[in-house]
Amino acid sequence: MTAHAAVSEGTAAATDEGAATGSPPGARRAGRPRSDKAEAAILAAAADVLADLGYHGFAIETVAARAGVAKTTIYRRWAGRDELVLDAINAIKGPPPELPEGSVRDQMLFLVERTRRSWTNSQHGRMMRRLAADGSAQPELYRMFRDRVVAPRQVALRAVLRRGIDEGLIRPDVDVAGVIDMLIAPVIMAVMTHRERLTSTQVAFVVDTVLRGLAP
Repeated sequence: MTAHAAVSEGTAAATDEGAATGSPPGARRAGRPRSDKAEAAILAAAADVLADLGYHGFAIETVAARAGVAKTTIYRRWAGRDELVLDAINAIKGPPPELPEGSVRDQMLFLVERTRRSWTNSQHGRMMRRLAADGSAQPELYRMFRDRVVAPRQVALRAVLRRGIDEGLIRPDVDVAGVIDMLIAPVIMAVMTHRERLTSTQVAFVVDTVLRGLAP
């Protein structure tokens, strides 16, 4: 969802401004008390820049101009552009989901439907298409995105699949990671290839088809 490449202009600038603090690369530094309003404006602007220009076109100067803040305001909060990119993506995606009560099917349907709603958000879809294109040229970018953005959001779905195994609804020898791909791929592919977005009815069909295929 993205990667550490060589030295970006944002990372270099942040290092120059914050070298005296001894902060590790990619870590937020202590500074003035934060303004929630300024931080929200920066994250919204960063998401817009990602959707419009992608990772390669992402510059701290552009984000600052769109957010109406000084570059130093951004560098007081983020050590460089990679950390800001990750936080902007996380802000658009929202926090990892909490499972509702219900059956294994109910919980699977909830999680895949949540993914559908997120990906059919026009800004989110545009941003992910850009990042996927950038990630094909910089695989380390996509690995960082996968590890720090995607993986935490798959914890709940993994838990539901393991619950299905424990309850005897799913074969114990299944490849859980592969099943997650089968559930989520139709949603992502529709967005990435500019096809009609999946409907809730189609999401239910995917979940039911996968569950039938996984039955003992």
